Amino acid sequence: MKIVKRVTLLVLLVAVVGTAMWGMTRMYRAMFGNNHYYQRSRAYTTQDSLLNQKMVSRPKMVQLTNLTHGTQYTGNTSLDQAAKTYRYQIGKEKISNFMGTDATLQLYTESKLMTKSMVQDAATFWNTLAGQKVVTVVTSAKQSDEVIHDTKTDDKSLGGQTYDRQGMVFHPANWKSAGLSSAEEQDWREAVLIREIGHALGLPSLGGGKLGNNAFVHGKIGSEVMSYWSVGSAAPAINKQGIKSTAMDGAALALAGLSWKRPQRLAQWVYTDQTPSVLYHDGKISSTFK
Repeated sequence: MKIVKRVTLLVLLVAVVGTAMWGMTRMYRAMFGNNHYYQRSRAYTTQDSLLNQKMVSRPKMVQLTNLTHGTQYTGNTSLDQAAKTYRYQIGKEKISNFMGTDATLQLYTESKLMTKSMVQDAATFWNTLAGQKVVTVVTSAKQSDEVIHDTKTDDKSLGGQTYDRQGMVFHPANWKSAGLSSAEEQDWREAVLIREIGHALGLPSLGGGKLGNNAFVHGKIGSEVMSYWSVGSAAPAINKQGIKSTAMDGAALALAGLSWKRPQRLAQWVYTDQTPSVLYHDGKISSTFK
């Protein structure tokens, strides 16, 4: 009988705490609105979009921008100006990020589409490339810079990073995976999540051209995760093996780190002749980093 009473009390306690947390969340949203709930850190850009000139020499900046230049359907030619003027822009537009003064992007997920384990794998992807922790998965919305969540929309978008205090939004009803294997579907969703977290870190699209969107505009699926990555018959065969990072991802991350409130030297391996990589495939992540 004592055991039954203890179990009953425990269940009641869990119910009370759960109800209290739910009520606090509703009260918080009522006081501050969903905008503040989903995105606590406002989009940030450096003054005049200037990168920190003391942290990276001009020769190294040239190395970085050469790697991000890419081809017709990879890279971003606007980033070339960073080596000439130290400005981090797409055309004349500043590139935003959501990094606080702690130099860590703190994410919380309420999404059923982008689960906690998927967010953790995406964090591992970027942390490994950076050579330090730049993305953290937290246990509550209150601790986060952004909340990842699901919603409905009338358009056909899959969702992604927002810049209007709505956090990172995904639309489950718009995901169509007919004809894909479970591994392909998992890789596809993870690739979108990795890409959108990349945007939150301050990386632009790397799909070629001045805006980095050539691949998307022309429907050219590639193997670059910050470009137009997908799976299926129209995708490169290498994408069946999963999502593999490249030197371009590392170089873009190194540039982005210089644009944060607390600028960081990231992905220092890009200045060497090493080409380590991170691979995500079917719920598993591995790397050749030492």
